[in-house]
Amino acid sequence: MPALSSAWRRYRWLRAAAWALLALGLWWLLGWLVLPGLLHRPLERFASAQLGRQVTVGAIAFKPWSLELTLRDLNVAGAGAAQPPQLHIASIYVDAELQSLLRLGPVVDALRIDAPALRLTHQGQGRYDVDDIIAKFSAPSEKPPASTGPLRMALHNLELTHGSIDFVDLPAGTTHRVRDLHLGLPFLSTLPAQRATYVTPQLSFTVNGSPFDMQAQAQPFLPERAGKAALHWKRVDLAPYLPYLPASLPVRLQSAVLDVDLQLNFAQAPRPSVQLSGQVLAHQLRLADRQAQPLLTLAQLRVDLADVRPLERVVKLALVELTRSEE
Repeated sequence: MPALSSAWRRYRWLRAAAWALLALGLWWLLGWLVLPGLLHRPLERFASAQLGRQVTVGAIAFKPWSLELTLRDLNVAGAGAAQPPQLHIASIYVDAELQSLLRLGPVVDALRIDAPALRLTHQGQGRYDVDDIIAKFSAPSEKPPASTGPLRMALHNLELTHGSIDFVDLPAGTTHRVRDLHLGLPFLSTLPAQRATYVTPQLSFTVNGSPFDMQAQAQPFLPERAGKAALHWKRVDLAPYLPYLPASLPVRLQSAVLDVDLQLNFAQAPRPSVQLSGQVLAHQLRLADRQAQPLLTLAQLRVDLADVRPLERVVKLALVELTRSEE
């Protein structure tokens, strides 16, 4: 009899384990096959209500065994029926962690946004085709203010790739294009044990054919909010941006191509401080007065910054070199 009792208990635990595995497998199957369909339309309705624009999602995929969620072909409609989408994103991938339940905040192993394409239009007189969205988010809320303090979160491996922005300026009759937009952020957290970790973002893109690259290091969730950054911007032709300069300026810039190589140190406490060093080169520099009469023409202007602190009105230059144009 003791042997039969022992065998019964052993088989009872085996049956319980089998039922638990079966239930888990069924939950995974339902989550994989059913949950995307249940989320699809409610997500579109919620996002459309929040933005005031029609939002569509091409497909949703969810893997409950690893908590991986993928949204594909997300579109935010333009301001008019005949307008192209305001925003299109090829895919959004989120790899969440079960720690989110224990931490009472989102813990994400990876967040990737692939090929976002944003289109903005300046319609003239300070009006843009996203004014309705801005007004919706800036409208006063009837809800009581939320508790102070940052959201509890830990986000790892944040990456935006193959991004593009088209800024259409109708009054100026021109379009400014940003291509190859890449933003990488290995780590971002507000959890107490991880707030002191350095955040090291990387940002690069090409705007109107000029490559930009920046790498930074900061601690944004500590009181000091200190950090540093290295900024490199090559062959920046200022000609497309000259119409945006105020007409009241006593001196008018007619042309310049910049090469910028700067190091930036900043901190929020004990008092705000910004310190710049590095080099700025201006090629093909031409200045004129309000009547378009030439004032200065240089083949190159080189400025080496030793210690520039604009908030403290301190400017220390290591070198200023002017190369006369041969014209």
